[in-house]
Amino acid sequence: MLYLVNDSGNGLSSAESLGSPGGVSNSQCTVSWGSGAVSGSGSTLSLTLNLTFNAGFAGNRVIYVAARDVNEANNTDWHAMATWTVQ
Repeated sequence: MLYLVNDSGNGLSSAESLGSPGGVSNSQCTVSWGSGAVSGSGSTLSLTLNLTFNAGFAGNRVIYVAARDVNEANNTDWHAMATWTVQ
């Protein structure tokens, strides 16, 4: 499942399954994916996601991610994973 943080940074979008093509967006960006977006091998999980930023969100940005299990028993907390300059 994938969630996108809302524009205010105080809530999450509805859960979207990564098991079939889809997407989620707010006023800053859209995250979309095709079939086969998730693959795993051993302890490695790979995600293939498309990020599209809206023009009003231009500038240097940091991409944060967090992972958790379905029972909320294990949570990685937020980690900066990439930087991006939105044109």
